[in-house]
Amino acid sequence: MEAKGGIQWSSIIVPSVQEMVEENLISTVPPRYVRSDLDKAEIDSDLTTEIPIIDMNLLYSSTSMDSEIDKLDSACKEWGFFQANSSFLDKIKSEIQDFFNLPMTEKKNLWQRPGEIEGFGQAFVVSEEQKLDWGDMFFITMQPVHLRKPHLFPKLGPPFRDTLEKYSDEVKSIAKILLAKMARALEIKPEEMEYLFSDDLGQKLRMNYYPPCPEPDQVIGLTPHSDATGLTILLQMNEVEGLQIKKNGKWVSVKPLQDAFVVNIGDMLEMITNGTYKSIEHRGVVNSEKERLSMATFHNTGTGKEIGPLRSLVERQKGACFRTVTPEEYFKGLASLELDGKAFLDFHFFIIQEQAAMEAKRGIQWSSIIVPSVQEMVEENLITTVPPRYLRFDLDKAEIDSDLRTEIPIIDMNLLCSSTSMDSEIDKLDFACKEWGFFQACLKTHSLQTYINSEVQDFFNLPMEEKRKLRQRPGEIEGFGQAFVVSEEQKLDWGDMFLLTMQPIHLRKPHLFPKLPPPFRDALEKYSSEVKSIAKILLANMARALKIKPDEMEYLFGDDLGQKLRMNYYPPCPEPDKVYGLTPHSDATGLTILLQVNEVEGLQIKKNGKWVSVKPLPNAFVVNIGDMLEMITNGAYKSIEHRGVVNSEKERLSVATFHNTGTGKEIGPLRSLVERQKGACFRTVTPEEYFKGLASRELDGKAFLDVWRI
Repeated sequence: MEAKGGIQWSSIIVPSVQEMVEENLISTVPPRYVRSDLDKAEIDSDLTTEIPIIDMNLLYSSTSMDSEIDKLDSACKEWGFFQANSSFLDKIKSEIQDFFNLPMTEKKNLWQRPGEIEGFGQAFVVSEEQKLDWGDMFFITMQPVHLRKPHLFPKLGPPFRDTLEKYSDEVKSIAKILLAKMARALEIKPEEMEYLFSDDLGQKLRMNYYPPCPEPDQVIGLTPHSDATGLTILLQMNEVEGLQIKKNGKWVSVKPLQDAFVVNIGDMLEMITNGTYKSIEHRGVVNSEKERLSMATFHNTGTGKEIGPLRSLVERQKGACFRTVTPEEYFKGLASLELDGKAFLDFHFFIIQEQAAMEAKRGIQWSSIIVPSVQEMVEENLITTVPPRYLRFDLDKAEIDSDLRTEIPIIDMNLLCSSTSMDSEIDKLDFACKEWGFFQACLKTHSLQTYINSEVQDFFNLPMEEKRKLRQRPGEIEGFGQAFVVSEEQKLDWGDMFLLTMQPIHLRKPHLFPKLPPPFRDALEKYSSEVKSIAKILLANMARALKIKPDEMEYLFGDDLGQKLRMNYYPPCPEPDKVYGLTPHSDATGLTILLQVNEVEGLQIKKNGKWVSVKPLPNAFVVNIGDMLEMITNGAYKSIEHRGVVNSEKERLSVATFHNTGTGKEIGPLRSLVERQKGACFRTVTPEEYFKGLASRELDGKAFLDVWRI
């Protein structure tokens, strides 16, 4: 099937690490094994004791099955890893040890062949420049039997071959039991899982040997990755620690337990469960004194079964997080890759967003050309002049009006919600939206602002190698980088941003939000909900001020409204009068709520042809009308041009939260306003038309809104 589908499973043949160590008394690591890219994340020794342990006997028991299934469900959701006891492992352990102790001349009879991955060698080596792992492996297909390589399995010694045969059958049975219990935990029909992982399931076996290393902190035994398969069952042979899993941004060592397997969810099963069960990043590390051996058994869906979310879960969760693909598509992608974290799941084929699928179909390409980090440039180079690509000869030299800054409207959110003073505050809100398009919204106290401020500051203080893991990817706009860069000649802003979708939840990028540190993720989750509530209160009161039916605004900005969050970092600049922190523009979205994080001035708005600085106020948000809301209100409320400027001494940080209409809602003037004003000032357009226009533009004043004017 693989050859017919154009899949070439292969790995470039490389020397044996075991042979190199045994034949040479080496004291330093050869250059090709030295890994300057090692993940320096902290080791969390406390979490080692919390790795879930599933008792297979209780999982079979009629009296205790339900509670053990609950433990299994929690382990798959929260860890993606667990240990499971068993009792037939001693014989296989000794025979694997004997296999790696064979003379190299005998092992070379089982060496990988050119263009193949099975056999003795290393896997996922796709280029001659690629760094190598400090270990050898023997990789072989076990199930279905007819797919076994005739030059490998039959050539193993009869006792070893018989032991592997029994082990394969036993582990296959354990995998099927675990998958059946997972189906029960997920409350799906047993036959849905059974269809995918029936007797014809695929099973491959990989034996690993990690020799001692003179400089263990310079190498990696097995590159960090998540398994692209369905369910992996691992046997740690000689009870030497080396397996580490990533949990909450830290590495956790998995202590080998006697008579136990380590079981982990693979990318394929994460897809099948629509993201409910998580595949997890893990790696192998080595030491300077002891060899380490392990054997991983990978279980895949049966021959020809499409890989994608189970229909019952998609219906229950009201949307698919992954595409459904043919096995040819899935394995063709895998066959061409190096190991690289969860990149195979996150990037190459399978993550789907309803909006992204719709936009691709309509020809919308949300992306921004990837450019260098300004923060990194400033921190690594003592620059005294601005590089040419950031110099802006088109700077708007309009006068700064210092008098008007004191007149920027301030709305008291507490009064806006008060039954006694609401009407007068709504009048102030109406005036602010008509005459300014900007106002500050004050709350008496807001501890969440202080909390999010420190987390945002900590995020931009992360080492650049950590932020690079969250960098924009080609063809995308979300992530760490700059937005609206559409050509290589375009001038750049003096700042970095981190953009991500927050609402609706199913549109979040799985390779971004889940990878943030848990405290930061929790803070963003709370902040997103809080700001969404503020936006809905403001929009409801705007509807009241405009004397339109509440349900007209509610229909457009209901619970399914879109919310994106953009964190901005503007470093000090040696020539601040020659750059923009953020190019003058009006927001193309509905309603923007901005938090000025460190209370350094830099936001300026355009009023009566002059620039007005917006002084940060404690316990306050800056709120502004976007182009979308100007269209919806038929021009009654104005989106306003604004920009970000920088200074030579202090960094500036802010968080902008953009709120858009819900999925599929047409964008245009409300009917009641058109009737009252006896005409529409803007066209009504589909979301596809609106966002397709936005996706192809640089920031440029209010030019985007002008496209839709009648």
